[in-house]
Amino acid sequence: MRKVIYTACLCWFAISCFAQAEPDLMAKVDKVKMNQWVDSVFDAMSYEERIGQLFMVVVDPKSDARNIQKMMRYINEIHIGGILFQKGNPVTQAEVCNRAQKASRVPLFISLDGEWGLSMRLNGTTRFPKNMMLGAIEDNNLITEYGKEVARQCKELGIQINFAPDVDVNSNVENPVIGLRSFGEDPNAVADKGIAYAKGLEGMGVISVSKHFPGHGDTSDDSHKTLPSVFHSQARLDSVELLPFKRYVDNGFAGVMTGHLYVPSLDNTPNLPASLSYKIITGLLKDKWGFKGLCFTDALAMKGATTKKADNPSVKALLAGNDILLAPATPINDFSAVKEAIDEGILSLEEVEAKCLKILRYKYITGLNQYSPVKVQGLSKRLNSPHAAWLAAKLNAEAITVLKNESDVLPLKQLGKKKIAALAIGGEVGNEFQAMLNRYDTVACFSIGRNSTAAYIQNVYNRLAGYDIIICSVHTVRIPESLALRQLAAKKELIYAFFTLPYFCKDYKNSATKAKALVIGYENTPLAQEYAAQVIFGGIGAKGKLPVSIPGLYYSGTGIFTEKTRLGYHEPEEMGADAGRLDEIDLIVSEGLSKKAFPGCQVLVAKDGMVIYDKSFGRYEFSGTQDVVDNSVYDLASASKAAGTLLAVMKAYDEKKFTLNSKIGDFVPELKGSNKQNLPVKDLLYHQSGLTPSINFYLDAIDRNSYKGSLYSNTKNTSHPVRFDSNTYVRNDFRYYPDLVSDKKKPGFTTEVARNFYISDSFKDTIIQDIKSSRLGTRGKYVYSCINFILLKMMVENQMKKPMDRLLHDDFYAGLGAWHTTYNPLRVMDTLQIVPTEDDQFVRRQLLRGYVHDEAAAFQGGVSGNAGLFSNANDLAKVMQLFLNQGVYGGERYLSEETCRLFTQSKSPTCRRGLGFDKPVVGNVKASPCSPQTPVSVYGHTGFTGTCFWVDPDNQMIYIFLSNRVNPSRANNKLSSLDIRTRIQDAIYKAIK
Repeated sequence: MRKVIYTACLCWFAISCFAQAEPDLMAKVDKVKMNQWVDSVFDAMSYEERIGQLFMVVVDPKSDARNIQKMMRYINEIHIGGILFQKGNPVTQAEVCNRAQKASRVPLFISLDGEWGLSMRLNGTTRFPKNMMLGAIEDNNLITEYGKEVARQCKELGIQINFAPDVDVNSNVENPVIGLRSFGEDPNAVADKGIAYAKGLEGMGVISVSKHFPGHGDTSDDSHKTLPSVFHSQARLDSVELLPFKRYVDNGFAGVMTGHLYVPSLDNTPNLPASLSYKIITGLLKDKWGFKGLCFTDALAMKGATTKKADNPSVKALLAGNDILLAPATPINDFSAVKEAIDEGILSLEEVEAKCLKILRYKYITGLNQYSPVKVQGLSKRLNSPHAAWLAAKLNAEAITVLKNESDVLPLKQLGKKKIAALAIGGEVGNEFQAMLNRYDTVACFSIGRNSTAAYIQNVYNRLAGYDIIICSVHTVRIPESLALRQLAAKKELIYAFFTLPYFCKDYKNSATKAKALVIGYENTPLAQEYAAQVIFGGIGAKGKLPVSIPGLYYSGTGIFTEKTRLGYHEPEEMGADAGRLDEIDLIVSEGLSKKAFPGCQVLVAKDGMVIYDKSFGRYEFSGTQDVVDNSVYDLASASKAAGTLLAVMKAYDEKKFTLNSKIGDFVPELKGSNKQNLPVKDLLYHQSGLTPSINFYLDAIDRNSYKGSLYSNTKNTSHPVRFDSNTYVRNDFRYYPDLVSDKKKPGFTTEVARNFYISDSFKDTIIQDIKSSRLGTRGKYVYSCINFILLKMMVENQMKKPMDRLLHDDFYAGLGAWHTTYNPLRVMDTLQIVPTEDDQFVRRQLLRGYVHDEAAAFQGGVSGNAGLFSNANDLAKVMQLFLNQGVYGGERYLSEETCRLFTQSKSPTCRRGLGFDKPVVGNVKASPCSPQTPVSVYGHTGFTGTCFWVDPDNQMIYIFLSNRVNPSRANNKLSSLDIRTRIQDAIYKAIK
């Protein structure tokens, strides 16, 4: 029985070794039609043209006369069969390609040396990761998608062949030429990745070419400069270097590139490269493995292909069994040498013609029988599609690898309790990594470069001593680990992020061993840096596995998974949204800007915990030069009610400081004895308390004897020269009571209203008296009132024994990393970061920048229940995500799930309002503040200055719009008349549906 099994195994092995492996591209083609075309072309070709098909020359994608003349000479004199373009830009390459194809009698193969896509050779194209980064990705379906996208882009450029994948197994740490070009050190993993990539390429009709057969991974020399040697046994080669190529061939792919490598176990002819070895190419690859696809030499101009002076490398390559001669150093001389070798009988004419026929067949297979010129118009846009942008981002996100995570320090927690700094070694301050870190929290940024002085470096480390967490990013292999860094790792919570070849971590072994966490980003690219930063803060979870071993530190396959705990940042396609439809937002905003509805704005959309659209538009002022940027801070106006006051109310409710049916007079004792004392808290939140909409507290500070007549007028005249709103003009010749208003801060006058404008600290008593004596309307009827929230703020402060702004900072914003979200922003940030609102020539007589626009809030010192909060879209999104997450953010609970559900889901039985939130009106577009597409579950708020946010729990979506439409005047109502905010929300729903 054993003998039978043994014999069967031998038979299977023999069949597998000698089977003729016809590539799938060839197997699937209609051979009758193919042969008709091939025969017709071949029969019309001259002897020289048939030889020329075997040559693929290098051409610069330049349209200058000299370059075109050189290319035309190759086409006309040696009848080349293909072109490999060098570095350039896609539009010029397309134009040169079109000229070449038009000039050639037989369609040309156009090839790409694009291991990581077009960007390896062409600028202005999508930058995909290199192979080692891809080797960290667990999901090989993504690698196939990547291959498909590279193929799509190739076809847009008229390219039929991509010299990829590189399936060299990089087992040599010192390899000078492969490194990041390899998928890793595990032969089967390399094979899996290479096959996945090739599957994507050839599935779209582009020939894949695996390289560098029989394996360049364990070399210490560069074949561009010399002939590297691989001194491994046959058994080792079979199990490591050759394994990916064998599996590639067995899986039916069409191209193999032979490398300039001396491999004595396969052919011990002294100094003979594998690319010129009959034993290796014909004996092993073609005969033993049965490969019937196209064999390409590596570039014959490389030093590794150098032969004896008496031998021509192109002739030697053809004798060895190669089909296509890639990039010979002297194409015209080599063409003559091949002709001469045929004439002398060294080369068989029949074999040369057989190679020509094979090449023509693959030209048919790749569609060159129906060649059409590359469409140049719109090429760049087609190449850089939203799908390509998503795929590049997705590959980077999936590859980021965490090798160490002591005490689960990642993702970072308790942001409000720790000071964080970022140190870039070999990178600039404010690089993409540090910029992304600062989207999550306030992170102080430092850098050390190769040319930094000792004094400068010492100063940096001295300053870092004041921080609790140091996030150290390494962007270069040219700066060694320092003693100061080792000492820092021993004293602080150090988190490493390496944007280098993983092997370089061994040079930082001492400090890496002491670090709390270690993240590998593989490449020093913007996307790698951005997603590594997201892993550190929990915007995405880490999923990558190390594809190579780091000597003395980590083995191949190491990788710690981490959780997503905060908002992440990704392309729209990641969440199933249509990026093209989201572009409609840009058009709507552009209309608003052109019609002067607002000087500038921010728009943010987040879905399923990912920010998928975040753009800033316009300028701070219509006549200004300062552009709005992502960290520009806006006055939220009434959106403060839900993003600020309501958070504090919910916190107090969680702590059982009141019930919804509690009477407001029980918490604001000044209301005792008034008709306001028994108003239920619930009615204030629903805006059905009967309280007056607003009170102009500033009137109490104006000396009524300082002017005659009315303060307001419905027409402009000499007494009322200043426009207040669309229907009102005001006078500005009045004076304030000197015992209530001061132009400088002094004892008794510490409440700042605006620049050089202080109100008496006693004025707060005037405010509560005004509220107490104000008219009270019908309880239960919806009347939107700022007074409701002014009283709620007073209630919270009395119950929580803490000023509301301090409570919100300590209990929410600091922990959320929302450090741009604050009252009185001038106390914590530069004026230039704050977008101005109105040029108020009435009450405060100045341009308001950093001072709250709402007068009621201003006369309370900038902190009020109805207004006063400033923020940017990114920070505001964190607060909204807290609501969506039912009180949890960053892995920490801020509010109970029950309280969040109560406040976000409740709705008044008599109007559209929720408990502090605004809501859509179903079936009444005119009355609703939202798009008609919004579900009934949506909640949010708008603001007078031109702001809004809406949270959609059904679609797990956040929409934020921030603008300063009141600059320079609140009389500008174009934001509403153009319906900008609602139209943008419409566009968002179209994009996600």
